[in-house]
Amino acid sequence: MDNWNSQSGDIEWVERVYELLREIIRCSLSEKPKMPDNLSQKALPSIQKIQSLQQRPGPQVFQSSSPTINDREWLEQVRQLLVEMTGAALSERPRLPDNLASRALNLADKAKKIKESIEAYSDRVPPQAPHPAPPPDDRALAGENEHSLQSPDSLLDLLQQSLKTQRATSYNPDANEWQQIFTLLDMVQSVYRQIQR
Repeated sequence: MDNWNSQSGDIEWVERVYELLREIIRCSLSEKPKMPDNLSQKALPSIQKIQSLQQRPGPQVFQSSSPTINDREWLEQVRQLLVEMTGAALSERPRLPDNLASRALNLADKAKKIKESIEAYSDRVPPQAPHPAPPPDDRALAGENEHSLQSPDSLLDLLQQSLKTQRATSYNPDANEWQQIFTLLDMVQSVYRQIQR
C-alpha cells in the first residue's frame, strides 16, 4: 500500500473514531444517560484496528505535520475507553464509566487535531507511485493454508492461549475485564461445541 493510500485510510479511520466518540458524548449527556446503541459492534473493530496500529514502528503511529501530537497515547486512551465501555455494556447491569463525557470529549478533540495534522502532512507530501507487492514465499502460503484448514475449535483454543499470554504481560492482569473476556470465550466455545453435536 502506498503512502497516500495509507494516509487516506488513517484519516478515514480517525474520522470514524471521532464520530463514535461524539455519539458517546451525546448519549452520556442526554436526559437519561445510556450506552450508545450497538456499542460492541462499533467498538470491537476499532479496538482491533488500534491493536494493529500500535504495532507500527516509530515514535508516532500516523505520519502527520505535528510531531508534538502524542498519537500513541491517544490510541491507548481510546482503546482503554472502548474496552471499558464494551465490558460495561456486556455486563449484567450496564453502567456508564466514570467521567465518560469529559474523557470522550478530550479524546474527540485530540482526534480532530490528529486528523487535521495527517491531512496537512498529506497535502505537503506528493503521492508516491505504488510499489508492486513482492510475491509471497511458499512458506507464507503454506502457513495461510494451514490456518485456513484449522477448525474453529482449534482457532478458539489458539485465541484463548494468546489471550492468556497477553493477560500475563498486561499492566493490570487482575482486571475484571480479563475475566469477562475468558467467560465470553468459554461461552462461544460451548455454543460451538453444541452446534457440532
